[in-house]
Amino acid sequence: MPVVITVLNSYSGWALCAEGFLLDNNLMTIVGALIGSSGAILSYIMCVAMNRSLPNVILGGYGTTSTLGGKPMEIVGTHTEVNADQTVDIIKEANTVIITPGTLNVIQHKLTELSKTLSELLF
Repeated sequence: MPVVITVLNSYSGWALCAEGFLLDNNLMTIVGALIGSSGAILSYIMCVAMNRSLPNVILGGYGTTSTLGGKPMEIVGTHTEVNADQTVDIIKEANTVIITPGTLNVIQHKLTELSKTLSELLF
């Protein structure tokens, strides 16, 4: 999606360049060329970083469906549920604790309280 946005940004620059050319306005032509070329260069750099071609990024999902009859991904590994007391024991035995809440805005304040309490207990 970001590559598509940079391509559209590049297109807007080239449109501004064409408008400046048609209106005989050198400033619009130069600025449009700068915007268009920088958007094209950024799109190219992003495609190289993803190891994909620009047409593949733009048209990659065209004509496909999400239900091609492929085998669903198998989840392997073990799942262990713990309660609050077991969590406390695990944290006490740990050398380091890293809390990564992701985008769970609902529990971030609880995790902040937990980290403050753990810091007070450990230090």
